[in-house]
Amino acid sequence: MSGLLYKNFRANLSSFLFTVIISFICCAIGIVISILGGADMAGDTDSIREAAPVFAALYYCAFLLPSLTSNLLFEADENKTASAFAMSLPQCGKGHIQSKYWYILIQLLTVLFIAFVSDTVIFGILGGAFSAAILLVLIFCWRLLLAAVEIPFVIRFGSQKGIAIKGLVIAFVVVFALIYLMFGNISWLIGSDDPLGALIAWLKSGRIIFFISLFPFLSFGAYLLSCKISIKVFRKGAENYEQ
Repeated sequence: MSGLLYKNFRANLSSFLFTVIISFICCAIGIVISILGGADMAGDTDSIREAAPVFAALYYCAFLLPSLTSNLLFEADENKTASAFAMSLPQCGKGHIQSKYWYILIQLLTVLFIAFVSDTVIFGILGGAFSAAILLVLIFCWRLLLAAVEIPFVIRFGSQKGIAIKGLVIAFVVVFALIYLMFGNISWLIGSDDPLGALIAWLKSGRIIFFISLFPFLSFGAYLLSCKISIKVFRKGAENYEQ
């Protein structure tokens, strides 16, 4: 397994380093913003609320790139020669697939670590007035869940169809959110003078906090199940690859 994992890192070293660099840049921008506005934001709740969406967008961008570069991980092996080599290994296709899941997980954990360090620095600069720790965990779990949905389709049908499937999943979530906004009870949000503050309070309320606490378990469970499914469909997908 260690050899296969090394192979994935060696073959995708440039994309992994690029992901790390972009993550550092996004987090560094957040630190710079907190330094420039630290004196004002530390004692001003309104300034913190205005800056919070900016921090959230920067962190999400940091997690966005791994999902974009992960397709390169599979494209390189979408041919019969690479598939035959994978199935000839002692671990067979199982080790080949598991190594790719480990690579993606390590990549996301690396970004999460960088983001946590950045959030700790920002927390100190702002005197404890802001922390995005919970948001970081939710973004990490969301990206892990998307990977869990996407990868089996990539293994079975190829990287391009896998991207299309992930797009459908995101579109479904967006449509569901829009339906809730149109027909759900959001008077607590619309009638509030501080919509962002009301949203944060809702996320921390007992009505939703239980489901949020289950999200990491759901994501990791789905990721493990996804790996087992990918192992099952790997041979069938390899039959459709070109030479």
